[in-house]
Amino acid sequence: MISQTVFDTSKILSLKGITHVVLSPGSRNAPLTISFSRNPDIKIYNIIDERSAGFIALGMAQKLQQPVVLCCTSGTALLNYAPAIAEAWYQQIPLIVMSADRPPEWQGQRDGQTIHQVGSIGNFVKETFELPTETDHEDLAWEYSRKLNEAANLSTRLPQGPVHINIPFREPFYPQPNDQLAFSDHPRIISPHYSEPSPDFASLTEAWQHFDKRLIIPGQQTLNPQLNEALGKLTGEAVVIGDVISNVTGQAAIRHHDLFLASVEGKLAESLQPDLLVTFGKSVISKNLKIFLRKHPPREHWHIDEAMVSADPFQSMSKLIQAKPGSFLTAMADSKGDLSDFSFQIRKNFSQNWAVEDSKGERRLTEAFKNIEFSEFSAFAKVIKLLPESIDLHVANSMPVRYANFIQGLPRGTEVFANRGTSGIDGTNGTAVGGSLVSERPTILLTGDLSFFYDRNAFFHQYDLSQLVVIVFNNGGGGIFRLIPGPSGLPELEQHFETRHNHSARFTAMEYGFDYYQAKDISGVEKAMKSIVKRSKTPRLLEIFTEPETNHEVFTQVKKAFSS
Repeated sequence: MISQTVFDTSKILSLKGITHVVLSPGSRNAPLTISFSRNPDIKIYNIIDERSAGFIALGMAQKLQQPVVLCCTSGTALLNYAPAIAEAWYQQIPLIVMSADRPPEWQGQRDGQTIHQVGSIGNFVKETFELPTETDHEDLAWEYSRKLNEAANLSTRLPQGPVHINIPFREPFYPQPNDQLAFSDHPRIISPHYSEPSPDFASLTEAWQHFDKRLIIPGQQTLNPQLNEALGKLTGEAVVIGDVISNVTGQAAIRHHDLFLASVEGKLAESLQPDLLVTFGKSVISKNLKIFLRKHPPREHWHIDEAMVSADPFQSMSKLIQAKPGSFLTAMADSKGDLSDFSFQIRKNFSQNWAVEDSKGERRLTEAFKNIEFSEFSAFAKVIKLLPESIDLHVANSMPVRYANFIQGLPRGTEVFANRGTSGIDGTNGTAVGGSLVSERPTILLTGDLSFFYDRNAFFHQYDLSQLVVIVFNNGGGGIFRLIPGPSGLPELEQHFETRHNHSARFTAMEYGFDYYQAKDISGVEKAMKSIVKRSKTPRLLEIFTEPETNHEVFTQVKKAFSS
């Protein structure tokens, strides 16, 4: 039978504000499934493939900005969640992973679906909680509810992230005919109360005034209007880099750094070198930006992080400041110091130097697209130009996220999502699907063919995907291996790196009820985009076919335009 304590699981979680659960069907986790399904405050999604389920839950938590529960049976089901859990760990996304397990006495006895689950994903969760097998004794019931509360609280404590709750169950897993299941009126709830840090910015604002060449680099973060407003106040006071996944919307931000910094050297490099570097957020896409700042480091580098996580990809950090980035930026913008004519001119020149190079980069890119033949790069640029406003844009890893960062120019109101925690291709479809299921806005996914085919089980369910548009750039394999130094030109390129194929997304679209469109030239892209961005009762899929050899030639041509 299902104990009262176990049945109250979903009640405790829903009272803590958790409303979405992604279940992977099984028998051992039946007590949890029944608890969640009978709670009217919980919305359940059944996803058979645990790997896809993990990324769908991740996409939901990312969009909702609140914990989402993942629940599976015992055995390797849990291990299939691992890629999504790792992504959540590095993106600091709260997932509550609940795995059913065999009783401890059956470990190592060659019983079915029995593996060592405790600690199996320990590198990618904030903590693993082993709940008691029995809850008949009041002390064990207390332990169960206490640990459940503790795990949920921990997932949202800074830095946020996934937690693992492992629960051994003995048979029977299902209610007996005479069992009366009802939630307790007052289950144990332990509510966390967090005090926000109140930093004294006085010494920092004073130090801020001693730097004239200030560079601000936001990392990956959600769209935050208040933070963008604070960045806007610093126009003319600091240069702001707009990596596409940073969701920085200010018009003055530098957008084409990833292209023009590849060839910057000598006096020009010195003119772009900051005195003070300020960073916040998570990862940054631009490799050229990282290389430039490692070669030309600032005098000081301040990193702003509420959770005091001290990642230092630029190898220059000198201060780790516990504060909300928006509060810090506002304090710096409001600080007034005596500015000499000399300092004013240095500050002005520094901003202009970056702006001039960015403007040159935009012109060179525009000119390059006038003279190149149809390719992945030109198709990507055309798609971005034709995207509608106010969308959730998911961008796959490998070349799509790089193209987006090169091209920029996203429409107003766009929020960009990407799996840049681990930067893998494995769950792009699932993350976009999860986001679309809980979003009130259209969700558009830009992805490569291998990423798309790899995660087709993200569509293996009956939930409404009418908000979803998928655009697949099909170059017949892993095209990035022609575009990066090393594998291009090797005899092993096609078979062992590109893994060439002749598959089309048409059949996946047919199987899962997508309206299907295809394009093989710019006019085809333009025509299809007009159709797929319209609201519809069905999901839509556009497949754009390009030739890998042409893609390589065009990409080389564009890079030459920036190195000349």
